[in-house]
Parts: sequence; C-alpha cells; structure tokens
Amino acid sequence: MPPAEIKSRWSLRGRLLALLILLMCLLMAAGAAATYFEARATSQRMYDESMRQTGELLLQLAQHELEEHGPTLGEALLRAETLPGPFAFRYQVWTEDLRSSYRTANAPRTPMMPLNYTGFGWTVIDGQSWRSYSLWNQDHSLQLQIAEPLESHRGLPGEFFWRLVSTLAVLLAAGGALIWWIIAHSFRTVRTSAQLVAARSASDLRPIDAQHVPQEVAPLLEALNRLLERMREALDLERHFTADAAHELRTPLAAIRANAQVMQGARSPEEFASASGDLLTSVDRSGRLIEQLLAMARLDSGTDNKGRFTQVDLATLVCAQVEEQQPFAARRQIQLASSAATAVVQGDRDLLGILLRNLIDNAIRYSPPHTRVSVECLQHQRFVELRVSDAGVGVAPTERARIFERFYRVSGSQDYGSGLGLSIVQRVAELHGAHLEVGSGPEDRGLCITLRFPGVAPAGLSAD
Repeated sequence: MPPAEIKSRWSLRGRLLALLILLMCLLMAAGAAATYFEARATSQRMYDESMRQTGELLLQLAQHELEEHGPTLGEALLRAETLPGPFAFRYQVWTEDLRSSYRTANAPRTPMMPLNYTGFGWTVIDGQSWRSYSLWNQDHSLQLQIAEPLESHRGLPGEFFWRLVSTLAVLLAAGGALIWWIIAHSFRTVRTSAQLVAARSASDLRPIDAQHVPQEVAPLLEALNRLLERMREALDLERHFTADAAHELRTPLAAIRANAQVMQGARSPEEFASASGDLLTSVDRSGRLIEQLLAMARLDSGTDNKGRFTQVDLATLVCAQVEEQQPFAARRQIQLASSAATAVVQGDRDLLGILLRNLIDNAIRYSPPHTRVSVECLQHQRFVELRVSDAGVGVAPTERARIFERFYRVSGSQDYGSGLGLSIVQRVAELHGAHLEVGSGPEDRGLCITLRFPGVAPAGLSAD
C-alpha cells in the first residue's frame, strides 16, 4: 500500500476517545466554574453574615460600656491594645455628633464610610479594597463601622478551587482510562471479524458470522456477506464458463489440426483444396465462437451498460443487420426479409446490434434451404415489438425453456453453432428490460422469437 494512503488513514477508536475526553473536559470545566462561582457567592454570604453578627455584638458591647462606665472609661477600654479586633476585622465606633470615636489600634482615624451610609459596601484602606458594614444602635446615638480585607474573602474560595481542580484531574485521568477500556472492548468484535477475514484464503468465500456483533457493525458484515455471495456466484460462473469454453474450443481446434495434417499429406491438388476449404470453415467457426465468448464475457463482467443507454431506432439496426446477413443467407439459400418502421427504444446500440445479429444468424443456421426468415419491428403505444421467425425444424415445446442455456444445442441439429447465441440474446434482453417469448413460426413450423421493449416516443413521432 502506498505511504500516502497509510498516512491518510484515521482511527475511529482514537477519534472517539479524543472526542469523549474533550467532552468530559468541557463538562468538568463548566461544572468546576459553576461550582467555584457558587462557592464564592456562598463564601461571600457567609463572610457578610459573620461580619454582621460581629458588628452587632461589638455595637452592643460598646453601648454597654458607655452606659456603665461613661465615655472616658469606655474609650479607654475600646482603645486598649489587649482588645484587638477579632480576626482581621477593623472597626470604629462613632457618636452621632462625632465628638467621641472608638476604634481598633490599626483602624484609620477617619470614618471608613460616610456616617449617613448603613449596610454592606466597599472601602479602600491603605490602598486595598475592604469589605465594610455599618449600623446604628436603636436610638441612633452610636454607629459601628467594621471592615475586612478582600484577601480574607478570597482565601477560602481559592483553596476550594484548587482542591476541586485536583479532584477533577484525578477523575479525568480515571474517566479517560475507563473510556479507553470501554471503546477497546466494544471494538473487539470488529478486530475479531477483521482477523477472521484476514486469515482466510483467496478461495474461501464463506459468509462471516454476524450474529454476535453490535447492531452498528452488523450492516457492514451483512453487506460484506452479500459481496462474498456475489463473488462466489461470479467465480462459479467463471469456472463453469471456462470449462465449457475449453470444451467447445477443443472440437474446432482438433478439426483445424486434422485439416492441417491432411493438407501436409495431400497427394493431389483436389485433396489439398478440399482440406483447405474445411480448414477455413473450422477457422471461421472458431472465430465466431471466440466472438460469442467475448460478448458473453462482456455481459457477465458487471459493467454498467445502462450508463451508456441512449435513444436508439431499432428499425435502423434491423435494416443494417439484415443487409449484413444477406450474403450468409444467400449461401444457405435462405430468403431473408424484413419489415421495420421507426421504433425508438432506450438502450445500448452495440448490445442491441449483437442481439439482432445472433437472432438472425440463429434463424438462418437452423432453417433448411429454400425457406424464409422474417424480421419484423413494430412500434406500439407502450412498447416496441421485435419478432424473428423462420420455417426450420423448430424446437419442441418441452425443450424451449432450455434453448437459452449456454452451449445448449437442439437435438438432431446438423449445424455447428456456438451454442451461445440465444444465451446472449436473453442476457441483452434482461439488461434492456425486454420481455422474451418463444413460439412457433408461420404455419406452426420453425421457431418465432418475440421481444417487447419498453417504448420511448421519439421527437416528431406519434404513437399508434
């Protein structure tokens, strides 16, 4: 096999594996992204709720200290370094008139948010973004502002994200291996069938067992079995044809050899002339047999003859073949007559010519001298009829079904035909969809072969 063809091959198993792993990666990535964003939103809500609860507790504590100890003591308590803000929180406590402020040691001296703002928001401290929350006490005398750096919010979702990615990577590797095993196991039947076919010899055309294969593979094996069946039939036909052809060619070749030997040992010019005439007759018979064999081989070759079909005037072919066969009919003292009007069919001109030549030749060969062979071509409304009749010895009704068999000859015939003429006629008729009938000739003598072709109305021709 050329290297270019090998490089152009692609693997169905590899493609399925790649597409399934790609699909799994996309689904995992989409799931991971959705999970991450949902986790980040959940984390944000958790942090906000923690900040809100912490702010409420701190505000209650500040209010309690101020009510119990007064502003000075309360301020000193809130400023004490031993009471830093919980976790990374920074907070401030402001009175309504801003006369007193209470804050953690690392909180800014100015309000982190406007005093008229309540609820959650964002602020900037030391050039960084902080999540903030502010609330007033019940009598609107104290406001607590609390803030937490954005990095604290990002820590938990980030850690969760990398753990999720590691888990998905492990799942992807395990899933890829499992998909590969499933695909390899599923294609095992295909490999087994291929190995069975590869192990066969060229003459082994038995059908392949398609019972235990997947539904997707069964049509391929069934089509392959049909191909094997056609190949087996073609091979059997070829063997029979070759054997019959060898048998048929043996007789004329033996006659040619015998006549050549007679010519070599001829003792007189008359004997030499007689042997040379017989030699020419044997050569003509061999040549005609070879022509018939070639025609039959062409018909059996499976060539798409229908692809060469055109509109053909059958009457023109009839006239041409009758004119061509006139010298042969004259030598046999046969009157060859024709009656043909324009009759158009869809077909192969060369094959139709072979059909006509064999029909006329067969009628002349099996007709006694001083009789008539008639060829008629008629155009009907839906079909074209071709009829060839003679007044020869005819064929018994019990043998008419066999006259189209290859190398079959009518019992008692003295003519040396090839035995292929009517087989060729039948094959050409089948290719053209023509109906073939066999009957008796005029006055119940001889033979009449009738073919009915599907008609085609030619331009300018009205059907009768």
